[in-house]
Parts: sequence; structure tokens; C-alpha cells
Amino acid sequence: MKWILFDKDGTLIYFDRSWMTIGLQLADDFIERYKHKIANVDAAYKRLGIVDGEIQQGTIMASGALDNMIATFNDIAEEDVTQWVQQRSQTLVDNRVPDNEWVEGAYQTLENLQQQGYKMGIVTSDSKKGVDQFLEVTQSAKFFDVVISTEANAVEKPNPEVLKPLFDNHDVDPKDVAIVGDTANDIKTGKNAGLGLSIAVLTGVDIEESFGEADYIIPTMNEIIDIINQ
Repeated sequence: MKWILFDKDGTLIYFDRSWMTIGLQLADDFIERYKHKIANVDAAYKRLGIVDGEIQQGTIMASGALDNMIATFNDIAEEDVTQWVQQRSQTLVDNRVPDNEWVEGAYQTLENLQQQGYKMGIVTSDSKKGVDQFLEVTQSAKFFDVVISTEANAVEKPNPEVLKPLFDNHDVDPKDVAIVGDTANDIKTGKNAGLGLSIAVLTGVDIEESFGEADYIIPTMNEIIDIINQ
């Protein structure tokens, strides 16, 4: 491996509860706006993965993939609500106040990987504003040679086109790239893009059973050093 791509929330930093707040607010706003089209509100919430006001692990709203949310919203409303969801989601993301608590040992692991000569990048569903805030607060921009964020109308994981900024600007073979993430979509991104290694971590929102396509499943991103140095 020559490159290592990391998801941010749930991988480098502990999953930020503000994302859950956004997901719940987005669902509430959707239900309120389209309640005239929804026969069973409780069933709609459950289909989105929300039970007793909490987003459940391994569900649509926990995944962070806007395309999946939109598809489900469309089915529930029985009409195309894509534009509304994109706009409302972006507004909520832009106004969130994020936490940035490193996974224990993650900063030191990044230092170690950089010293060993690995190139590193971030591939996240967060907006550029959110990523810039993370990099500034954690003083970690020095570690990353590419940073890929996701705006509301952009390509997102697991579409392999999300990695276009890496392959357009750096001379690297996909087989020399590893991806590390806490959701099934992170792992699917690696598989869809033909990356050499896909590693799932259990510090985020998806459960272990979601990672059937992963090459490795590890407790935290700190264990990747032993894997990629094999």
C-alpha cells in the first residue's frame, strides 16, 4: 500500500452526536412537510431507522449516505423530494456545531504512518465547511495529501467517482490504495473503486455484521499499521 484513505466521523474521531441530531431533524422536517402523504407516521420513522426518537445502528439514517435517505424519502412520500432533501440537509449540515474528539491513539497513528512514508487522505460525507473546521481545530491538515468532502448535490460514497480527485491529481494505482471506514458504504466504495484493501472499524455507527465485504474488521483505526505493513 502507498495510500491510505480515511473516513472522518466514526473513524478518525468518535462519531459526532451532532450528526444524529441532524438526521433526526431532517426526518422530523420531512414527516411534517409531507405528512399529508404519509398514512402511518410511526411506520415511516421505523422505515428510516428511527425508534423512540433514536437513530438505530446499521439503518438508513445512521449510514450518512444522502442518496439512500433520498430514495427512502421518495418512497415514503410517493413523489420525488430530492431537491427539498438536498437543500434541507445542506442547511442543517452548514449550521451544525461539531465535536472533534479523536479516537484514542489516532493522532499518534497518523504521525506514525506519515513517518513511514504513506500518503493519506480523507473521504467524508461531511461538507467542505465541516472538514475545514475539523482540520483547523485538530491541527491535522499536515497529515492529508487529499481531502474529499461531499456537498449535497455531489457524488458520494459508495460511488467510486467520489475518489476522482485522488486519481485525477495523483499518479497512483487503485491497488496501492487502502480505505478505512466505519460504515458499509466506506467498504463498498473501496470495492467499487477496485482499491487494494478495505478495512472496517467498529468505532462508528455500523454493526460488525454490516462488513461482509471488508478485508479486515478491527476495533479502531490504530490497528491498521500491523495490517498494511504485512
